[in-house]
Amino acid sequence: MIESIGAKAGTGAAIAQDRLVVPVAATAPTANAATRPSEATTRQLELSALAFDFGKVAPVNEKHVEEVKRAVRNGTYPITPETIADRMLALKLYWSPKK
Repeated sequence: MIESIGAKAGTGAAIAQDRLVVPVAATAPTANAATRPSEATTRQLELSALAFDFGKVAPVNEKHVEEVKRAVRNGTYPITPETIADRMLALKLYWSPKK
């Protein structure tokens, strides 16, 4: 027989027998723990600050962007219909907003 997930029908005693509930008392932080963060907490704060800094600046190669803009303005940017078609097909095959 397949057991269902979730609450079982029956008496409270039957439910309590197959689950062990242990109360956990809250512990008060010690003076040292309150004044000095752990290594893990310090490392997490450093990583959060680093992620925040990365979010300030977009990862864009501005020199390359200027080169592309200049090539488009001059009419020297290579436009290959085959490449455009290939990329459009790849986009259609791998990404569908209706999924």
